[in-house]
Amino acid sequence: MFEELLRLFGKENLLDQAFKTTVKMLESDEEMFHASVNSLRRLDTAELPFDIYEKDKQINKYEREVRRNVLTHLTVSDSKNVLAGLILISIVIDVERIGDYTKNIAELAAVHPERLHGGLFEQDLVEIEKPVEARFRDLTKAMLEHDSELAREIMLSHKDISRSSDNALTGIMAEKDKSLTPGNAVVLALYFRYLKRIAAHLTNIASSIINPFPRIGFREK
Repeated sequence: MFEELLRLFGKENLLDQAFKTTVKMLESDEEMFHASVNSLRRLDTAELPFDIYEKDKQINKYEREVRRNVLTHLTVSDSKNVLAGLILISIVIDVERIGDYTKNIAELAAVHPERLHGGLFEQDLVEIEKPVEARFRDLTKAMLEHDSELAREIMLSHKDISRSSDNALTGIMAEKDKSLTPGNAVVLALYFRYLKRIAAHLTNIASSIINPFPRIGFREK
């Protein structure tokens, strides 16, 4: 399915513009993610290299632009492009939500200015952070090159991320690490949850490369 879309997304039309804007949104998400995680996990000042709220507003603006271009294109073109437009609209919803969760991570850093350490859950945290970070780059590549196998790898790895996050949350709530203060425990639990949600939205986008439209956001049959 996505291969057919790329045949359209090489022509100078509004769908092509919408696709390019969607990729730009995903790249902005990646930039926000790196900055937010760095602020929370590696700095004691909660500083960011840019205004993350302005970045988030720009992503929202891009989403409206994609919707507007898709709607305009479908209004003046034949029905064969409807599917392409529907897929793009589905993708940008996930991309916009990723931006919201990266902003939430930055907000955690603001209320927890000292760098966050996972305590007994540090290794679990690192093993989730690394694949989520890599997913941004891999997903952009998969979208631009229609790399089904790379998209499939992203989808298949989500179960491990989800399970690890849930296990860590259960451990935090069970107070397995007595050294965690209540404040640190809350921030750590929320961070695990945000990472899981970001990974889920990235997985949804990857599914659009492989699955038919009705199964976008679901596992491959």
